[in-house]
Amino acid sequence: MTNEQQLFTDLDLNPVRNENETYQDYVLRRKKGNFILKKYKQVGREVFKSTFPEGVTFEAMDTIIKEQN
Repeated sequence: MTNEQQLFTDLDLNPVRNENETYQDYVLRRKKGNFILKKYKQVGREVFKSTFPEGVTFEAMDTIIKEQN
């Protein structure tokens, strides 16, 4: 497993809607996933590794977004 994959193991970045997932939850998950990937591409692997040493989660990213606002 590569370092990039280890950072994202706790995220469901699959573009397919899960079986027991409402449409609203699906849309929210996709938006969060796309936002995380966009930020990853902007700042790079090293910044993400230092910010999220245990891997990226939606909850951890939400916390950082709330702290910035």
